[in-house]
Amino acid sequence: MPTLRENLKQLSEAVGVSGEEREVRQLVLSLVKDHLSDAVTDAMGNLTGRLKSSAPTGVRVLIGAPMDEVGLMVTGSNGFLNVLPVGRLDMRYLAAARVLVGAEKANGVLLFAPIHKSYGQNDLPSADSLLIDVGASGKGGAKVGDRVAFAGSYAELGADVVRGKALHSRAACAVLIALIESLSESPLPLDIHVAFTAQSRVYGRGALVAANRVKPQAAFLLDGADCDDLPRLPDDSRLPMVRLGGGTALRVAEGIGVPNRPLLEHVRAVARQHSLPHQMDTSEAYGTENALVSQTQAGVPTVTLSIPVRYLHSPNGLVSLTDLEHTQRLLRESLAALTPDLLEN
Repeated sequence: MPTLRENLKQLSEAVGVSGEEREVRQLVLSLVKDHLSDAVTDAMGNLTGRLKSSAPTGVRVLIGAPMDEVGLMVTGSNGFLNVLPVGRLDMRYLAAARVLVGAEKANGVLLFAPIHKSYGQNDLPSADSLLIDVGASGKGGAKVGDRVAFAGSYAELGADVVRGKALHSRAACAVLIALIESLSESPLPLDIHVAFTAQSRVYGRGALVAANRVKPQAAFLLDGADCDDLPRLPDDSRLPMVRLGGGTALRVAEGIGVPNRPLLEHVRAVARQHSLPHQMDTSEAYGTENALVSQTQAGVPTVTLSIPVRYLHSPNGLVSLTDLEHTQRLLRESLAALTPDLLEN
């Protein structure tokens, strides 16, 4: 059985820009199919299933992790490829970035004017001005609608920290896969369903469909959290909210919603009880799938457990393997302590 470290490497190296997650989904299915019943790929591209070890009469719980990554989409060609962003891109990471175009993974480079021709330019290029150089006079076989992924370079930086692309999603997938394996060996008295979701980077569309399919009584969602632990200017007295290696980040507030308070406090109490490192993330710069899942049916109690990622949404994110292991354990212990009374208002 592959280790969490080995799974994370495979997942990070797989390509799955939002709306085209097939490669990641096939990899995930190969790793979890022996533990799932009723595994389904729905019209949105989600992979959902019920743990074979589940207790049908227990509380029905959904555990989700996103599969997709931010990237680009080909919109035309005139020697260079015209592209538009898919998901929320940080333009600072795009200068001369290496990319893979389409299903054939053709090599390309994002076109940025060299510094001696852009001296004095204070603004980053606009998203609709991006071009890709594929080294061809034509469009090099690329079609309108083809996805473009960043070419990452997975590497281990010491014993605990690893570098790779798409870690905001794939670290969450690796944690969920490890949890599935753990629950298969030591079941809990819960009716557990899992969803590896598609299109999370384009307004969480997949999670909404998955939750409507599963109809959970509670949902625990995994994702990545942006670290803000880099060195600060001398006059900046703010303390970091999310540190790499600081443990699971529990999202207190989001740009488009808040978690279920009793469920959040439950997870926090479990972390304290088992001395599991955790940190409270109060940033509201973006949202997770939490807000959408919570609004399905007549309302679903939801909470997000996030893995700290330094350089989030870049081709060179950093995560701590210890953070992944602690998140998997915190999620398992939180499930073990879950009772129907906790979900009643």
